[in-house]
Amino acid sequence: MSAIEYNNLLFKISERLNELNVGRQLLVMCRGKVAPRDEENMQNVFPLFVELEQNGFLGADKLNILKDLLKGLEEWSLFGNVKSFESKRKEYNSLLERIIHVLDELDCLEQLVAICNDRIPEEKHSSIQDVRSLFQELENNDSLGIDHLEVLKEILTRQEKTDLLREVEEFEDGKNQEEEFEWRKAQAAAIASSASSNLAGGKLRL
Repeated sequence: MSAIEYNNLLFKISERLNELNVGRQLLVMCRGKVAPRDEENMQNVFPLFVELEQNGFLGADKLNILKDLLKGLEEWSLFGNVKSFESKRKEYNSLLERIIHVLDELDCLEQLVAICNDRIPEEKHSSIQDVRSLFQELENNDSLGIDHLEVLKEILTRQEKTDLLREVEEFEDGKNQEEEFEWRKAQAAAIASSASSNLAGGKLRL
């Protein structure tokens, strides 16, 4: 998923762990990976996650430690959220790797840079040495990502790579369907909660 979704996932997990007051347990579980700190400094878990990122143990594509922590705390719902995020990230990264491989073989970097010219600052053009670095610059400028696939579709259309274009469209459709399902589920839950509240209010008035 996107960087925003990753950060939001960390925030939600940290808020839940703050409620559980498991800072001391987390410190023990992360021993050797973060600097020691007193228990008072563990009232907010999020800085611990930031330090794990800075030390190279945690990231959007490096979630094993987060899964281990949640398993150790038996927070299975949050564990499932991380697994779902991880699965979609792996699917996206795998698709991107296949596209990079095909475009590298075409040796069409100049054409690709021209297609993406208005999406990349001019001063960054000199740092683009291959397709991978081009995609990295696009990601840095929020022009490419799991929720921003328009540039990929344009590139593959121009290069007449219909098979890969179809894969990108199918990936996008699948993600849109998942989001639609989650939205409808949330709407249904909100309606059910409202109906339950209204019913309880009616009983109280009686």
